Parts: sequence; structure tokens; C-alpha cells
Amino acid sequence: MHSSELFEKVSRQVIVAMETSGGNWCKSWAPIGGRGPFSIDSGNSYSGFNTLILGLSRMSQGWSSNEFGTFKAWRRKGYSVAKGQKGTHITFYKSGTKTVKKDNGQEDTEAFRMLRLYVVFNAEQISDYTPADIEDVPEFTANPNTAMDTLAADVGVDVRNVDLAQAFYAPGPDYVNMPRIEQFDSAEAYACTLGHEITHWTKHKSRLDRKEGRAVEELVAEMGSAMLAASLGISPTPREDHATYLNSWIKELKDKPSSIQKASAKAQASTTYLLNAQSQKVGLAA
Repeated sequence: MHSSELFEKVSRQVIVAMETSGGNWCKSWAPIGGRGPFSIDSGNSYSGFNTLILGLSRMSQGWSSNEFGTFKAWRRKGYSVAKGQKGTHITFYKSGTKTVKKDNGQEDTEAFRMLRLYVVFNAEQISDYTPADIEDVPEFTANPNTAMDTLAADVGVDVRNVDLAQAFYAPGPDYVNMPRIEQFDSAEAYACTLGHEITHWTKHKSRLDRKEGRAVEELVAEMGSAMLAASLGISPTPREDHATYLNSWIKELKDKPSSIQKASAKAQASTTYLLNAQSQKVGLAA
């Protein structure tokens, strides 16, 4: 499978999730209240695009385990993939350097990143292997009334209540506007809307300097909100105006399947930026 085929496949899965689940499509893959998919080799959690890929696979196959490994990784642990099982393709960027010849004839060294695909198998596809017990984690491990507000405050987001009719990020004056929490159907809806807007906030040139078209940027913000909510133990809840965006997202993914990889990677970068910034702020205050 080539990377373009993988992007098309995942885009189709996302489109189906959007068309069938509407604004709740993020719930199909976001790791709520516990750990997301992780590698049995390194023990590290997958991130970005791979979180989305493996989350969609778990949903479609009905797997409860979040353990994944390559054919060789399972063999090293003394297990084998059950007959007839098909793996899930994930991506990995290999970094390196290469020597290039410049216009003046001199040689120089350039860095490069190469996209590679790997096939991994879930623990429930392995013969004679009992998946690790998944801890019973409460659906909400943080107070949705305060967790996202605390994150915003810790990283220095200027949150205002200028216009109580809508939520938005104003890039010029660089602030986030939010209606009051009591105007939302639930505390989770408020928290996830704030998460959406502070993901937009990270695109500022002084932060991640993200420049995307509106459809991709809104997809980044929606996925970023889901990743933030999951990290904080809040159930992802769609914005009340999600229907406005769904059609544009579906069109974008149909026209440019690679957009899903770009959006998920940038959503992960935004989430990592925000959580790292909060961690540093809390660490300095301790």
C-alpha cells in the first residue's frame, strides 16, 4: 500500500463516521478517560494520524484492547498473528541527511523526512494471547467546568466574553471570545468549544504559525479539541454549529484525501504545544 492509498482509505473511514455520527464522529476514535493505542514494543502511545487510524480500526472491528504491534514485535514476545488476520497500516517518518550538490558545484548536507508505512496487529488478533485488562477509568477524570478553563489560563490565552452570541478566535487582537458556560447545553459542550477555539489560538505566528485554508483549519480545531478533551478526561462533545462545517470537511476529504493526515498531525502538534506549555507553567509555579 502506498501512502496516497492509505490517506484515501482513512479519509473514506472518516467520511463514513461523519456521515453516520454527525458531530459525534470524534467519539469514534478519541481515547476517552484512559490510554489510547500504544506500541507493545516501546510502550509509547501512538500520536496524531496513527491515533486516528488505530481508533477507527478499533471502532470498526469492535476491539477493546489498545495494544498494537508489528508481526515481528509479536513474534519477539513469543506470539503469532492468528491465521487470516489483516493488519492496520500506520505511518512513520524517518529522518536523515543527504548530500546534495549546489548550483556553485559545492556539496552541502540537507535534512529530509521519509514517510514509511508499517503494518500492526491488535492484541485481539493474536493467537493464545490474553489482552491486558483495561482499567476501569471514570468517564470524566477532570471537572469539565474547570479543566479547559484552567488549561487556557495556564498557557496565557486571553479569553473574553465580548460577544455572548458566538465563540470565536480573533487573530488580530489575539483573543478567544466565549459565551458564558450557562449558555451551553452542558459543561462538556462548553469545554470542547473552548478547546476548539484555543486550538485556533495556537495558529498565531508567535506560536505554531499555522497557515491553512478554512476547511482544514476547522478540521484541525475540531480534532484538536477532541484530543485536548481526551487528554483532560472530558468526553468530546460537538460544537452546536458542527453541521455548518461537516459538509465542507467531507468535500475537502473527498477532493484531497491527504488533508486528513495533515489535519491530524497539526491537531496533535497543537495539543502537544498546549499541554507542554501548561506543564511548564505548572512546573515553574511548583
